[in-house]
Amino acid sequence: MPNFAKDELLVSSLKLDLKNPRMPDKQFASEEEALEFLVDVGSLEELVQSIALSGWVDVEPLIVLRETNEVIEGNRRLAALRLIGDPERAEALGISVPTPLHENAQPETVSTWVVNTRAEARDFIGFKHINGPFKWDSYAKARYAAMWLEEEKADVRHVARRLGDTHRTVARLINGYTVLRQAEALGFDREAIPGRFAFSHLYTALSRPDYRDFLGLPDDAELFGKNPVDAKHRENLTLLMGFLYGGEDLKPVIRSQNPDLKRLMQVLPNRTALAMLRANRNLDEAHAVVEDKGQLFADAVFALSTSAGRTSALIGNYEGGDDELEKIVESISRTVRSVLTAMREASQEANR
Repeated sequence: MPNFAKDELLVSSLKLDLKNPRMPDKQFASEEEALEFLVDVGSLEELVQSIALSGWVDVEPLIVLRETNEVIEGNRRLAALRLIGDPERAEALGISVPTPLHENAQPETVSTWVVNTRAEARDFIGFKHINGPFKWDSYAKARYAAMWLEEEKADVRHVARRLGDTHRTVARLINGYTVLRQAEALGFDREAIPGRFAFSHLYTALSRPDYRDFLGLPDDAELFGKNPVDAKHRENLTLLMGFLYGGEDLKPVIRSQNPDLKRLMQVLPNRTALAMLRANRNLDEAHAVVEDKGQLFADAVFALSTSAGRTSALIGNYEGGDDELEKIVESISRTVRSVLTAMREASQEANR
């Protein structure tokens, strides 16, 4: 544990952290807005129930910034105490505070570690949430690492070491966050997309040369600078974000990262396939323009071989007398002979 100053502080004196990495990038106008956001995304119902019925357990101190009394670690717990202390507000936000309350459900003071700067708390917070038992999602990790890098002017390897991760992984997260911020400045709205925001689609795509080329990004850069997509490629960035995530009236073309991210990557450099995707937003049809038909055939042959081998190994289990099953196998045999004849004819044609 870093060398924090231990103290008991009044709950009423503590403030929610408006720079919490789990918060959206916009600046809240008040703590009330931050509280509403935590109710929406922080799964506070169970925490409120637990504290209200079993009491406050002062085991893990909150981490508090000395100058402002902002809680930079423990915002969910502070929010839960706020709601327990104001059951009408809790009810308005959709959370029921049980009664009667435990005698220690509303502590006047709580244990805290007081720090002078956010940097002093980063080792602990980084371990706990980036790679520890209370992990953040990839977007929160990326935002936290990017803020750390910017505020301390540190090297990415230094940040990665203190987070207990590889510098390559941290660089990918930061690059994804950097490009996302630029896309948002150009009009992309995470709140308008259908479904959850899968940040991994973006930072995984940006690790691949074809996606970087589509956005005009250098392939050899470990970290992008601010607003890395130049004016010539910004329309492509907007287009890509729409393909990955959809929008207010559009569904994403990516259904699952594997294999759709690879398929989209193959579509983007082809003008015909890209125009088709822009027009009908059907990745299957667009990818059919660029997919390797020869490889597609080879994959089907290998699958047929595997299936035939598995069937042959089970032949000892066939007891005979199933005319319908035998007709199916006979039909398969005719189909295979037909395929083999066509393959030989194609080979002869190629050798002329």
